[in-house]
Amino acid sequence: MSKIQFKTFIFCLISLNSPMLFAQSSTAYEVDPNAEVLGRAAKVKIQKEFCDQNGFHCDYVLYNAKGQREVLIEDWSHHVKLYQFSANRIGFLYGATGSGHILTVISDQNQQKQYADFKAMNAAQNCMVTYEHSLKNMPDSLVFYSVPDFRVRLVLNNKVPQFKSLTDPLTAYFEDNGDFSFNFNTGRKGENGQQQVLIQKPCLVDYRIVMN
Repeated sequence: MSKIQFKTFIFCLISLNSPMLFAQSSTAYEVDPNAEVLGRAAKVKIQKEFCDQNGFHCDYVLYNAKGQREVLIEDWSHHVKLYQFSANRIGFLYGATGSGHILTVISDQNQQKQYADFKAMNAAQNCMVTYEHSLKNMPDSLVFYSVPDFRVRLVLNNKVPQFKSLTDPLTAYFEDNGDFSFNFNTGRKGENGQQQVLIQKPCLVDYRIVMN
């Protein structure tokens, strides 16, 4: 055996027995036989994997159409929800009580968009609300999206006359009839310290704002 062949053989032998090199491979990863598929967008899927014995702490993993693996969040024990918006689009929501929730919308082409301060989704899953801090040339805003096209339908911020003192909502939720209710701190003292708001038909053109 020549010196070159011998060196090649030794390198291959080390590579096969090296966990570091194995872990760096984009296609090599440990498989969990107890993995649970939470949702699919065509050949793209999200799985819950490697849970602890009590099933509280789990990894949430995205696989693209080629089977490539992307960990969305690791060793997570707080709130998780999977939205099946259509056959070609899913949403992965996670967060914890007292902190913001993040929604990642994923297409069948593995195109991803994050909504970093998710507030609520109605029961019909056709209207979503976020509180956004990075809209171009806009102040912090409460934004209403129609689903599953994710088009902006309504934006509320301090440029709207009724919402000059709008801040991050203290509460925000959809009522059973689809109306959206929220309140925010106005900065005033006493009874006027909080403003209660009801948005009727929030993602439709004939929406109505009711200030209590």
